[in-house]
Amino acid sequence: MEKIELRLILFLWIFLTPILFPASLGGWGRKPPPEPKTVEERIARQFHIEESIVFGLEERGYGTEEVIKLLIVATATSKRADEISILREEGMGWEEIAKRYGIEMETLDEETQKLLSEVGAVKQEELIEEKPEVELEIEKELRKKLEIEKTEPDELR
Repeated sequence: MEKIELRLILFLWIFLTPILFPASLGGWGRKPPPEPKTVEERIARQFHIEESIVFGLEERGYGTEEVIKLLIVATATSKRADEISILREEGMGWEEIAKRYGIEMETLDEETQKLLSEVGAVKQEELIEEKPEVELEIEKELRKKLEIEKTEPDELR
């Protein structure tokens, strides 16, 4: 009888502990890595590379957008970032580089913009699309109409 009880207790302990105490088992005492503070840290984490690579590219004159494009191409082609940067420094445009490795330029641009917003390198104003001129004309007409109504005396309305 003791053997059966022991097995039952062991069974319940093994299968119910993760259900009853999931948080305590998750990290087994490990602290999560600190949140990246700079754009360079976030880019490095996104591509699973050292920050020094990102800083090195920036020191060579690449802006944040170009660094991301370069790292996307390098990741997609399994090439090193400096191999792609050599092509860029030799005067090749992004379209030529993308074409050389069989990457659609539209896809490269979309992924770049997506990653720029994920790492926080795109300002909020840049994310807002400009309204078409037609809407602006309608807004102007409405403002004029409201101004006329405000300036007219009540007896004329």
